[in-house]
Amino acid sequence: MCGQLRTLRVCFATARTPPTPHVIEMIRFPLILDPMGEFYNSIIAPMRNLRITVHWLLITVFLASCTAPVTPVEKFSVITHPDGPLYVSDQVSFEVLAPAGFKPEGRDVQIRLEDKELGRAGFSPFGVGGRMEATLWWVWDTHHLQPGPVTLTFTLLPDGASWQETVTLHPQSGVPPPEPEARWATATSDCCLLNYITGSAAERDMAILAQIADEQAASLASQLPAKVDEKIPVVFMPRVLGHGGFISNAIYVSYLDNDYLGNASAQVLGHEFAHWFDARLGGDLRPSIFQEGLAVYLSGGHFKPEPLIPRAAALLELNWYISLGTLADDFYPQQHEIGYLEAAALVGYMIETYGWEAFNAFYRDIHATPDGHVSQAIDAALQKHFQITFAELEGSYLEFLRGQTVPAEVRDDLRSSVQFYDTIRRYQQAYDPSAYFMTAWLPDYKIMRQRGIVADFLRHPGGVENRLIEALLVNAAHDLRAGKFERAERILIAVNSLLDILGFSSGLTGFYDVPAVVLLDGDSTTFAISGDFPHGLSTCGKLVMTIYGHAPGNRNGKTVHHSCNWSIATKKITQPQIRNNRINPIINHRTAGFLAG
Repeated sequence: MCGQLRTLRVCFATARTPPTPHVIEMIRFPLILDPMGEFYNSIIAPMRNLRITVHWLLITVFLASCTAPVTPVEKFSVITHPDGPLYVSDQVSFEVLAPAGFKPEGRDVQIRLEDKELGRAGFSPFGVGGRMEATLWWVWDTHHLQPGPVTLTFTLLPDGASWQETVTLHPQSGVPPPEPEARWATATSDCCLLNYITGSAAERDMAILAQIADEQAASLASQLPAKVDEKIPVVFMPRVLGHGGFISNAIYVSYLDNDYLGNASAQVLGHEFAHWFDARLGGDLRPSIFQEGLAVYLSGGHFKPEPLIPRAAALLELNWYISLGTLADDFYPQQHEIGYLEAAALVGYMIETYGWEAFNAFYRDIHATPDGHVSQAIDAALQKHFQITFAELEGSYLEFLRGQTVPAEVRDDLRSSVQFYDTIRRYQQAYDPSAYFMTAWLPDYKIMRQRGIVADFLRHPGGVENRLIEALLVNAAHDLRAGKFERAERILIAVNSLLDILGFSSGLTGFYDVPAVVLLDGDSTTFAISGDFPHGLSTCGKLVMTIYGHAPGNRNGKTVHHSCNWSIATKKITQPQIRNNRINPIINHRTAGFLAG
């Protein structure tokens, strides 16, 4: 019925106020000429007025049932996959993100190419963060299309409101290597079916990875002796997603050269194997605070081997401690490294205090309570198994942490680690949103294999800003692992300052005309980026930004700085470096310079 009244709705919507009965009369009824005035006034006019009133009421009801959506269509946004440029032959997926306040009940989004429906889907929470979106997996096969711009129509159903998005398909010949020849392959080890994409770093290092997987699986199986009848599926992704590891229908691990996460593969695999065996041992609720805490505890650290109890004690010195009740009820939105560390140290404290068997029995016997608060469910299980409340457990846990000795290097490592991963997540949200762990794009590898899709794991945003920041993060990760915390933090200051600049001015004039060069020398960092920078930025730190003009032959730098602790870089940027137009890490352990173009 709304579709039949669409023209009427649009006509009235422009008037702001409903038409008067006289206007409706002129539209709907012919003029009545009655020579018998008295008869007209006493009989015909009242009947006509009644008819007009009834008709107006019907129109009002129709209009009320066909009102335009409360949320304007321009508030919706669309993300296409694979990331980066799209090419002819891609199988394209869409995420249609709903704006705040959108009520998804009973609504779908439809995507059409001209008169052909590509697909439709309802709105639902997506990812760890529960972002409200409609997710349409691989609904557009571009194999038979020509390169160039293509306009797609998105329609909200049943509202009928629609908008258009134009995407550009590049020639298939431009697909970057190793993708044109890449395919899915599988290696078998004692524990696992190891899935990888040919031409990737995982294929090159598969013998080593198989050995690591077998060692980690055996170690975790001995600690969590769950019955596993089949080999464990592991997927090595040549792409940074989240913090490098996920678990769903398989264990997904990022493995690539120049991984800016700097993660140790053994550590990530151990963490995910712990989740795999833990899930198979069962349990009703298994709160996230204990799931993640147990995985970190059993694998001996979060992203690397680390002393969990002293690091957790350092949280108190840094005033970073998060209450256990908050972690229990809302675990994943909390600061990631702090939450995981606190949870792991808590598990370690409970096992040391009560023993593994008692802890495991408690953990498997936590049940949801009517109020839905996980903290209350934990409280009830603690009282049943240990005759203490959750508050009493936290009190004794805090007392235990306060009694620990915290070496300076542990505190420095923790501070730098938190800053490092916070910076990574900030970069991902701004320039690689599909990698951000709360809403990571993590396709089902089984369907990808069936459909011969490799692009979703091989491609990622590769603009100048991505290569520049990722090169810096690789360097920071190297320094962090080497215990060069002050140097790592200087690099992170540089990255965050660059993110400030890029966020302050999203469109720099001529930004791609000249490669961006980053050189580190002593206590300073120099950025040389073509284009015009905004002025008035007030980020402090030991940092100098040298901006090169985008006019041909212009190499005169302008230094932008403020009244903070700035120092001028002495390292000069050479002409060959300026002319380089591709990423080319120049690793020099004295200057640790990186060139990103």
